[in-house]
Amino acid sequence: MNDKAVSEAIGFVLILGIVISGIGLVTLYGYPVLVKEQSNTDVKNMERAMIVIQNDMKSLCFKNVPYKETALQVSGGTLEVIDTTNGVAPKFTISCNGFGPVEFSPGSLTYRSDRGTEVITLENGAVMTRQEGAEGSAMLAEPRWFCDINPTTAEKTFVVYVMNISTDVPMAKSGMATVRMSLEKTTVYNPPGDAGNVTVTYTGDTNNNHSVAWKNYLTGSLDMGGSSGTYTLPEVKKLVIKEYEIKIHDI
Repeated sequence: MNDKAVSEAIGFVLILGIVISGIGLVTLYGYPVLVKEQSNTDVKNMERAMIVIQNDMKSLCFKNVPYKETALQVSGGTLEVIDTTNGVAPKFTISCNGFGPVEFSPGSLTYRSDRGTEVITLENGAVMTRQEGAEGSAMLAEPRWFCDINPTTAEKTFVVYVMNISTDVPMAKSGMATVRMSLEKTTVYNPPGDAGNVTVTYTGDTNNNHSVAWKNYLTGSLDMGGSSGTYTLPEVKKLVIKEYEIKIHDI
C-alpha cells in the first residue's frame, strides 16, 4: 500500500476539531439547561423550607411553643427578613360595623433567586410565589383564616389570624441558615355586637406584590366579594382578630 498521503498532523487536527466542536455544543446547549435545572431545584427546596417555617410559626401561635429553630440551605439566592415595624407595604386594613379600620403591617420572609426570576415569600402566614417583573402571583400554602357558619342559625363567625414578623436589625442570608424565632405577644380584637359587613383591604408592596394571590384566596377559599384590593364578607355575626408578633432573632 502507498501511504505517502497519510499525515499524522492532519489526523490530529481533525480529531482536535471534533473534540472542540463537541465541547462547544455541550457548552452552548447543555450548560444553560444544567443551570436552569439547578435553579429549579433550589427554588423547590426553598418552597418546602418556607412551608416548614410556616408550620413552625403556627406552632408558636397555636400550640404554645415558646421558641423554634429551623435549619435550612439557602441555595441559589438570598433569604431576607422584612421587619413589620418598617411602616411600608404590605398592609392589611380590616373594619366592620362600629370597629376599625385597624391596619396591620405583617412584614415577611422573602427569598429571591440569583439564577432566575423566582421570588418566594412568607407573608402573614401564607407562602406565595411570583416571578420578578410579572404581575401575577400564586399561593403555595394558605394562612389560617376561616369563616364558620352555624348550621342551625346560619350565623357567621369570621376569624382572622395576623402574623407580624419583627426583628431588631436587618437580616439577609445565603448558604446554611438557621431561622430562630419566638412569640413575643398576642393581641385579640373582638368587636362587640354584630360585625355586619367585614371589609379587608390589601395594599401590596410595589417591589413584591402578591395582590393576585390574596385576591384568589379571599374571593375563593373565603368566598368574599370585591376587587381592586378591597374585599367584603357580608352579614357576619362575630369578628375575631388575633394578632401574633413573631420575632426573628437570627437567620
